[in-house]
Amino acid sequence: MKQINTIGHSIYTMEEFVSLLKKNNIDTIVDVRSTPYSKFASQFNKENIKHYLNENNIYYIFMGNLLGARYEDKNLLFKNGKVDFKKVQTTSTFKEGIARLENGMLKGHNISLMCSEKEAFDCHRFGLISEFLTKKSIKVNHIYPDKILSQEELEKKLLNKYNKFLPKADLFNPDITEDVQLELAYKFKNEDIAYNAITREGDDE
Repeated sequence: MKQINTIGHSIYTMEEFVSLLKKNNIDTIVDVRSTPYSKFASQFNKENIKHYLNENNIYYIFMGNLLGARYEDKNLLFKNGKVDFKKVQTTSTFKEGIARLENGMLKGHNISLMCSEKEAFDCHRFGLISEFLTKKSIKVNHIYPDKILSQEELEKKLLNKYNKFLPKADLFNPDITEDVQLELAYKFKNEDIAYNAITREGDDE
């Protein structure tokens, strides 16, 4: 099975960040921030991180233009202005980004997607990109300083978080499976964290 990783740069020092990558044998970072600059950690500005990673024999590839989560196109938004991840997944740019990831995996690279949010559960790399990759039978692991969490583990957390809002199977609704519940839970999470093109808020990349 093909595998890919994700990580949030948070406010790590570059030394801490690179150490974490090497600990997990990551040789390629794919930056999926729409805007590859940080207000709070300038070491992760595109030019800075690319230089530092290259010095440590780790490839840096910017793909926020393909796999980012900030859109202004009304065709990709919910009525309230928030980005609809399901619509984004149908775009040619998103599909191009996924194809490039798959090509990198086929070439043997150990890739980690990178965004700014430390907690994958609250980031589009979980709800937009990893959700799509998992459906393509690609295993996704999320890297933390002290642990690795699989997409499946975070999906259990997702179902638990929105449990009271999810339909349950009963005599009159026998077709409510966990897959149906998970699809709806992802939608709820999408609406909670997505960038709003009207207010310019959300999706704190």
